[in-house]
Amino acid sequence: MRAAAKHQERAPRSRQDRFTPYDEVWCVMDVEAPAPHPNLDRALREARQHGINVALSNPCFELWLLLHFQEVQGYNTSEAAQRLLEQHKTCGYRTGRKHLDYSPFRPAHPDAAARARVLREAAEQGHRTNPWTDVDRLVDGLLEQARTARG
Repeated sequence: MRAAAKHQERAPRSRQDRFTPYDEVWCVMDVEAPAPHPNLDRALREARQHGINVALSNPCFELWLLLHFQEVQGYNTSEAAQRLLEQHKTCGYRTGRKHLDYSPFRPAHPDAAARARVLREAAEQGHRTNPWTDVDRLVDGLLEQARTARG
């Protein structure tokens, strides 16, 4: 998160960034389970203070990927979610080699986004609820930007 804040701050003065401030800055974060990352709450506070958006998954980013293939209900550890994703052979994910074939994810995005919204609506404790993700907000924004750019 701190690296994103520094990059956001220097962008208007950086040749590498064409001396242009960013419209948005995002950090993608995991809660991790069974032991949540000890600095998560601090990182979320700092993100808010710097106007940085956060796409968060509980327990892990693989939950977002898994939602492309199936509904997910009930608590999962990060390891369990990764093993479930690995069972979907078409995506190419392996716990020892976190590589993906994007092609099966693209057509399943609407289902994954709908499943993510259902998880959030049922979450009694927001991102502290497992399972929970809002990565769809980031992806939806990127897809909208791509549609706008195409005209």
